[in-house]
Amino acid sequence: MTRIRYIADSMAEAVTAARRHHGTGGRIVRAGARRAAGGRGLSFEGVVEAAPRRAAARRAAREALARAVIAARIAADEAPATVEAAAAGCGPACAAAVARLGVRLRAQGLPDALVAHVLSRVDAEVRDADLREADGLARAAAVSAVASLLPVAADEAPRVRSAAGRPRVVAVAGPPGVGKTTTLAKLAAEWRVGRGLRVGLVAADAFRVGAFEQLRTYARIIDAPVRAADSRASVLDALAAMAECDVVLVDTPGRAPRDAARIGEGADVRAAGRPDETHLVIPGTAAGAAQLEAARAFAAVGPTRIVLSKLDEASALGPLVAAVRASGLGASWFTTGQEVPDDIERADPRAFAERLLGDPGDGA
Repeated sequence: MTRIRYIADSMAEAVTAARRHHGTGGRIVRAGARRAAGGRGLSFEGVVEAAPRRAAARRAAREALARAVIAARIAADEAPATVEAAAAGCGPACAAAVARLGVRLRAQGLPDALVAHVLSRVDAEVRDADLREADGLARAAAVSAVASLLPVAADEAPRVRSAAGRPRVVAVAGPPGVGKTTTLAKLAAEWRVGRGLRVGLVAADAFRVGAFEQLRTYARIIDAPVRAADSRASVLDALAAMAECDVVLVDTPGRAPRDAARIGEGADVRAAGRPDETHLVIPGTAAGAAQLEAARAFAAVGPTRIVLSKLDEASALGPLVAAVRASGLGASWFTTGQEVPDDIERADPRAFAERLLGDPGDGA
């Protein structure tokens, strides 16, 4: 005799499946709960003794039941978006495409109000689409809709200064560990090596062990002057020493978002340099609440742009959209790895949307 196992979400379903395929003559040798794969929750099984000649048929039935259970779980995940689409009068192909996108957007942590906005845009584009074109049209509409949600700052890259002008001063600010110094080094290399500008570096982060040494190493590689500064007076001295540069980048002290007093001190040092731009660095690796908190807390330093860092390490990109929108600023740069100067790119809302939505082949 061959034993056939039937697995379902309830004991009644498992036993019913066994009886359906073996009748009352099939002997159930086990019926009970079992730990689901991965240790998540319980499932139920019924084990029946079947004649060898019927084993293949029973195995096929068991596999069909398993597929049905999996399909039911996927449908449950997609149900909210499907209901939304159906309520809007979306056809079957449109509803399925909207449902899949809804699952992806929510998994990426995009706030519910923004998910609804994106899905409404998608619905308008694919309402009358057929099965062959619905997914492609839905994805294209979603990319455009997500891209429209991310504000982007105008490109004001430094240029060779006039003889009577002062260097363009660019400050980089943010919490500890978000990649400020690495971002500053990437910008310095971009402008020094890529555009041939005279670049100077100021390390105002005197509180972090090794901060100046790290910046000095980068400065040596790109042949740029570097000075340490930990007060208003020393910042002014450093800028005076770099008066012949086209651009001076200032690495400001990292402060915890809840440390308002120290953020204020850093703002005072930063203000001494009268920066033309201040880039607040927010990492994709932080929790959504932490990203929002940083955007609000560092308003005290007067940021003018947002750098979205560590996108390559982020598990969910949706919260970054909310953080940038809450700041009232535009994104200036993305960083996508540790390599200097390679892993930095100008903020591109469509590229961000493509990254958030994932590869078309992964079910997005």
